[in-house]
Amino acid sequence: MKIIEKNSVGFSRPCDFNDPFELAASYPSEEGKNPIDFMFNEIRTWAKKDIWNRNTAILSLTRQPLNALMWAHYGEEHKGLVIGFDAKINEFTCDKTNLVPVQYGNVIYTNKKPDTPFLSKPTEAIKVGETFHFRCDQLERLQRTFLFKPACWSYEEEVRIAKCIKGIEKSKTLKSGTFSEIKVDERPLYLLHIPKGAIKEIYVGVRRSQAMDLKNAKGFISTARKHQPDIKLFGCNISKCSWELESFDLEKAANNTC
Repeated sequence: MKIIEKNSVGFSRPCDFNDPFELAASYPSEEGKNPIDFMFNEIRTWAKKDIWNRNTAILSLTRQPLNALMWAHYGEEHKGLVIGFDAKINEFTCDKTNLVPVQYGNVIYTNKKPDTPFLSKPTEAIKVGETFHFRCDQLERLQRTFLFKPACWSYEEEVRIAKCIKGIEKSKTLKSGTFSEIKVDERPLYLLHIPKGAIKEIYVGVRRSQAMDLKNAKGFISTARKHQPDIKLFGCNISKCSWELESFDLEKAANNTC
């Protein structure tokens, strides 16, 4: 509801994610070198990953609002909400304010972690943890760093936006945008303001609370409409003939219920 009311969305650092494999493909290993060179390379790689981890914030989105497994894992066991955004807004697509804009943020799922040397030849080196804009010549490195994930996560159909947040402890206004910060379970969440109208849809889970039953849903609908006048509101039901979720027009159903 805070997202709906405040027109903001939260970015998190990779080091605060639940997956220990984040950034694991960012640098190819260099085994085969002499032991001392290998040791120093491992230290340099660890340091670079740590800088990326702490100076990057990521927004994780999904294409599929009706994925039952996603609801179970991220939608408060089907009791929460799913919010649909307009992916075309400048805050998501601009190559000057996004390290990885949404149009380049398709997550790549593989069974084998990529570990070969990079094939592309960038025109200049990328500044680790200090690059605020998208570098097309560094796409291969950016994909390895932020977009490769194990195939077991493929059900998420994830699309990411990555922003550099270097210096955010001194100023909340950066080249990547203006943020506010809150704590969630003692972890920082960086809230980026998005324009009015960027929120397009809301889906209410199957296990919606008593207060969200159709007879009582009008209060929620009224609140959502107050902050997002053009939003589309959906409820979720279990399909009668498949293992899938189905959506229905929540506002229409509530108006037809006495």
